[in-house]
Amino acid sequence: MRQRVHVYKVAFELCFATTLQLRTARWTPGWIAVLVFMAIVVIDLVNIGAAGPWDPWETHYGEVARQMLVRHDPLDLWWKPGNAGPDGNAENTFWSKPALPFWLMAVSMKVFGVGTSLDPTEMVKSPWPELAIRLPSMLTGWASAAFLGWLVWRLVGARAGILVAVVLSTMPHFAIVRRQALTDMFFVGPIVLAMGAWAFAWIVPDRELRARTVGPIRVPWDRAYLAFLVAFVLVAVVPLAVLHEHVLNPRTWARVAKMAKRVGNPTVADLHTIHLHFLGYWALVGVAIVASSRWQTRRQVCLAVVHLAAGVSLVGKGMIGPGLIGALVLAYVVTIGKMRDLARCSILLGIVLFLLSGLPWHHAMAIYRGESWVNELIVVNNLARFGSGEQKQAVGGFVYYLQTLGLAALPWSGLVPVAILVRPNRDSSQEPSDLARRLEWLALLWTFVTWWVLTYSTTKYYHYVLPLLPPLALWLGLWLDRLAARVGTRRDAYSLVAIALAFTVLALVVKDAIHEPAWLAHLTTYLYTGIWRQGAPGVERLVVCVLPFAGALLVLWFGRIRAALAGMVGSAFLTTAYIIDDYLPATSEAWSQRSMFETYFAQRGERDMLLSWWFYYRGETFFAKADLWVLKEPDREKLQELVDEQRPNGGALWFVTTATHGKRLGSWLPTDLRSRVETRYEGHHYALLRVALSQSDEDSAGTPSFVEEK
Repeated sequence: MRQRVHVYKVAFELCFATTLQLRTARWTPGWIAVLVFMAIVVIDLVNIGAAGPWDPWETHYGEVARQMLVRHDPLDLWWKPGNAGPDGNAENTFWSKPALPFWLMAVSMKVFGVGTSLDPTEMVKSPWPELAIRLPSMLTGWASAAFLGWLVWRLVGARAGILVAVVLSTMPHFAIVRRQALTDMFFVGPIVLAMGAWAFAWIVPDRELRARTVGPIRVPWDRAYLAFLVAFVLVAVVPLAVLHEHVLNPRTWARVAKMAKRVGNPTVADLHTIHLHFLGYWALVGVAIVASSRWQTRRQVCLAVVHLAAGVSLVGKGMIGPGLIGALVLAYVVTIGKMRDLARCSILLGIVLFLLSGLPWHHAMAIYRGESWVNELIVVNNLARFGSGEQKQAVGGFVYYLQTLGLAALPWSGLVPVAILVRPNRDSSQEPSDLARRLEWLALLWTFVTWWVLTYSTTKYYHYVLPLLPPLALWLGLWLDRLAARVGTRRDAYSLVAIALAFTVLALVVKDAIHEPAWLAHLTTYLYTGIWRQGAPGVERLVVCVLPFAGALLVLWFGRIRAALAGMVGSAFLTTAYIIDDYLPATSEAWSQRSMFETYFAQRGERDMLLSWWFYYRGETFFAKADLWVLKEPDREKLQELVDEQRPNGGALWFVTTATHGKRLGSWLPTDLRSRVETRYEGHHYALLRVALSQSDEDSAGTPSFVEEK
């Protein structure tokens, strides 16, 4: 296990000090925002190399991004289990997710020089592989929290903005997903951007765009418009240019010409068709630039950003992103009685922007791979998941996410009953502004619409609760700001009941987490049973992390609002620091195969061969860079054929498998090899075994084995 740096005390003291000094001359809001952001960055980065990439899904996604670099192909997502064996070529494509997360991971791996060197051990040389595949998700998470905080800062005030950003950043589920190489942040981030832009369009009073006159032409020259142009280039023009260059590249044509020899593979004619269709998209780029140059108001810019963000969310994870944005926009205009104003939203131009930011890759793949790709991505992994479900364990009812939300938002989930029932003492001079009230309504609507969409979907996984966290953080942050602006709180029956409910929520969530330590790990996976309930460390320290929050609720009862805020924020930072910098590194020893592959690379010989036997968990492909022999199910005859083929070469066979299957390996081997089975690594989930092919190879292997404590 990697050495971990403990940052709990630093995180707590920093947050406690900055909260207490919020209104003093020494700590201005700007400096506090910077310090809070630095604290989050330190928590995320200080132990980045102590937690290896997990199965699932980090290693799967990381290998898809690596293959993008190896194959020089940003269009056709690729996954290949290994380079030999009956199942080494079981899959050659990856069609379950859109391309954006893998583009960003590939760019990050390219920048850090990870994934394409001739060094076979590079994927276990932390922290660079971990940092490379996780950095895009971290940047998106940081930007999402910062943007939401900035939005509230502009509309309500500095304190409210900082509180909203802190609440969202320190929710455990948001923190874990932000820290891992997953796809979820790449559609939640665009949703946050879309709803923030929508708030600027309809909550903030509109204004005219500043402009400059160049001859007879009036050109918008406003920060809002320039920000739109930058976003438009990054999310629409750059991907289209990269894809178009790839389609026209002679290297691509040569590879596709070889592939076309097999029936059903794409052809050079398909590349030519994509090229012609992309010309139409370039025409739309021109239309969008010309049309946008005629904008007069900031509202038009903000609505354009909404459409761009919807397109990005489509290529980030799929149809759920634009679906949620559309449902939220519709619900908002209906509830405030602004349906007629939709006609002023430049819908046709918005559709063009949505198509440019979200459709070129989908359009090209539909031509390149045809109906099979459309069925896999659109029908099976989008529509079917929403309508009919994917797995038996991933089906639930309306309250499925309630229990998980308690842990996902800990300790802030304990504040929900207080925020619902407790109202600060009235003070007419401190009434919330009209902008704050509208923003609060948007937060509530955002929360309930998202909840309805997620619960209506048949397929339910714990990590699907992530889109609920930004609106919940927005609502709680605004409530805390209203609380801080008042002279005290009401000490009535409702307040007493609310605090009792808050204590109950905190106690039940912590109790369940202690009873099921793997629950936190399950927030980012889809396997919750069997061996996946084993290997997580105890989480009794959550009690210590949550105690300041419980104390803050008692302090709140006595009207000490500033001290209560300090306790809540400090507890949240303490909880996040513990989960990110202690729990995740310890859990990764069971969920990640990195330690096992470190053992393999340290002990293997020149003539040795790596096998994935009765095993298919993705991490073995990532760490070995697909250089292994793969057999998904046990097959005595095929294993015998491999042994006979390798005996003349000598050396040893290294078997990667589950801990349970590793105990059965001997019975599947030829009789003379059964006594030579050596366990070199064994954990809760995985096992690495060495089998010498000759007596001399067995005698030369003197490296001790590594067995993880269970």
